[in-house]
Amino acid sequence: MLFYDGFINIELSQFAARRKRAMRIGVPGAETFQSGSLKALILTVLLSVFMFQLLRTVGLRAFSMASETYMSGTHSAAFVTCPNDTVAKDLARGIVERKLAACVNIVPAIKSVYEWQGKIEEDNEVLL
Repeated sequence: MLFYDGFINIELSQFAARRKRAMRIGVPGAETFQSGSLKALILTVLLSVFMFQLLRTVGLRAFSMASETYMSGTHSAAFVTCPNDTVAKDLARGIVERKLAACVNIVPAIKSVYEWQGKIEEDNEVLL
């Protein structure tokens, strides 16, 4: 009788001989795999139950970021500086009109100190 083993057809007696050799060198038998599989299944179910809320939250936030849609329970804050009050008002109005934010606060008189092209710069800016 022929038996299919991977890409090779072998006789059933050869298959039995291979199994005996495997058992002698310590390869676990089917019984070990069944009890190991049951333990793995129980562990997977327990982890799934305990990790569900965390995975759900992470998934919702990832979807929210990827699809550019707001999902309940996620919040974002962005701080943007503008060179003057006119630019800040125009930008704030556009953000609210497009419903990208419910409210934009304009904070005047910010002194920014930063490095630009190897030099330390100072500018008066407006914060959104």
